[in-house]
Amino acid sequence: MDNKSYAFTLSEILITLGIIGVVAAMTMPVLINNIKYHGYDGAKRKVLNSIGEAGRLLAIEGNLDGASDAETFVKERLSKKLSIAKMCDSAHLTDCGLPSKFLKTNGKTEMNMPTKMKGGTAASVFNYGSEETQAYADKNSYGFVTGNGYSVNLFYNGACIPDKSMSAMSTTTDSNGNPYKYYRIQDQMCFFAIYDMNGKGGPNVVGKDIGLVGVFYPNEETKAVAALPADYDYSGAGRGGAKSTRTFTTAPKACDDQFGKDYRMPDRDEAALMAMAGNLLGITNGGGYWSGSVVDSGLAWLQDFYGGNRYASPVTYGTYVRCVRR
Repeated sequence: MDNKSYAFTLSEILITLGIIGVVAAMTMPVLINNIKYHGYDGAKRKVLNSIGEAGRLLAIEGNLDGASDAETFVKERLSKKLSIAKMCDSAHLTDCGLPSKFLKTNGKTEMNMPTKMKGGTAASVFNYGSEETQAYADKNSYGFVTGNGYSVNLFYNGACIPDKSMSAMSTTTDSNGNPYKYYRIQDQMCFFAIYDMNGKGGPNVVGKDIGLVGVFYPNEETKAVAALPADYDYSGAGRGGAKSTRTFTTAPKACDDQFGKDYRMPDRDEAALMAMAGNLLGITNGGGYWSGSVVDSGLAWLQDFYGGNRYASPVTYGTYVRCVRR
């Protein structure tokens, strides 16, 4: 019988380890990014569930609107429906774990943590100066830390109103003389909040560890939305190229083409939330953006990122697309 023993040679072992190392080097960044994105998505859901449920309960009780400012709202109303571990005024947001500076969705442009919703300045949330509601205009934000550890910077509109019916909307005409309906979304948003899932730790980028949440309509229609927006607008030239327009029918394919199955069109309230956060998204030149919500067979909701108007627009109209994570 052959009593020889067999084993791998040193060179074979080294080659095998080298192959494993190459494969690991290729797959680890993808795995790490997937883990991070799952974390961002998880944070969005937790904040949405907690703040959204608190807003819904306050609306049922008739206490979502009518407070004088963000501090009063958080201390006297929100704190009764949401576990809050710490509160901070707008001059001391860092004490609640919020970074003093962060990056916009492109991951490159830095801005200061805003303390006012009023637009027209580089440090405000909404990017246009004359269209905010009276309630939002010059009121300071207020910060707090939730019981599960998320830092929140909240802007409050005590004069928020219910959603409008088609008959109550304003009417204008397009360049071809065709009439269409519109109204401002600032009036319907009761509060807007910037949240940070990991405090002052990085990467401090909007759409990643820093997210957006808003609560609309102070009645039985109350809806809370959160969005993790893509870091650039749809572009026929790809990432970083000049943004391109699409009709409503072809807009969803832009999300598939540019970002893959993890992204989709925002619904109309998510689009409104993103419009209110135009500065944070790096969209300061305004323009219309499609939502994924249909009005009827010939109309869909289009969101203006400049003045804040929501339009019932013909689906054949060509405008921009900003996708959000599913």
